[in-house]
Amino acid sequence: MDIPTISKPMRDLIVQVLATVMIPLTIAGTGLYYTRWQQNLNDLKTMIDLVSDQSADRRKYGVAMFEYLLKNDKVPVEFVAAQLDYANSSSDKDLLPLMEGALMKASLENPAVAETFKLALDRLPSRLFVHVLDDNQAECMRKVFGSLKDFDRGSIAVPSIIHANWGGTDHELRVLQESDLQRARDLVNMFNGTGLRVKLVDLSQSWAGAKKVRPNTMELWLGTGPLPAVCTTTASN
Repeated sequence: MDIPTISKPMRDLIVQVLATVMIPLTIAGTGLYYTRWQQNLNDLKTMIDLVSDQSADRRKYGVAMFEYLLKNDKVPVEFVAAQLDYANSSSDKDLLPLMEGALMKASLENPAVAETFKLALDRLPSRLFVHVLDDNQAECMRKVFGSLKDFDRGSIAVPSIIHANWGGTDHELRVLQESDLQRARDLVNMFNGTGLRVKLVDLSQSWAGAKKVRPNTMELWLGTGPLPAVCTTTASN
């Protein structure tokens, strides 16, 4: 049986019809993509302006918008890292917890946000809360941090050094999230290099509350053990 062939004039007509249909669709699709892209940029700019506003109320609106954009996959990891870094250094001490809360709530509706959150935190210094027995240990830790190399000092952020009586002997670095174990090992090596002998304690599986702590957060608890030489050596005049 012969297969019917399409004549050249008919082929040309089909090509012209397809071109007539596809070109407007392509233009329309490009325009729609550009419009959405521009809207996303405008939304991000508005959110950043609100979060960095002098008014506390407008900053809260910015955090709410941040959460909404996260739920809809409109905040790239670079923006998340930048916003957390800004909040971490902001004079508004409520801003960082609010933004972290927004990330955690958004991750409940959009699982991809949890991975974005982790990637963003991986770009930031480890947050280290320090617990000491007395003022002498607090001053010691300031000297230890001051003795670190610039690179090592830049790898941690210390929100607070607080007094806490817990009765331990070893100095413990407590890691709360399993994903932070390698970072914790690096910090243990860093402190050991200063002469502060630190023991790694993994609470990620044994303490239920650890799951509620944001990743890249660790605690250093000083016990009654010996302090490094940098804390006991008197600087010469």
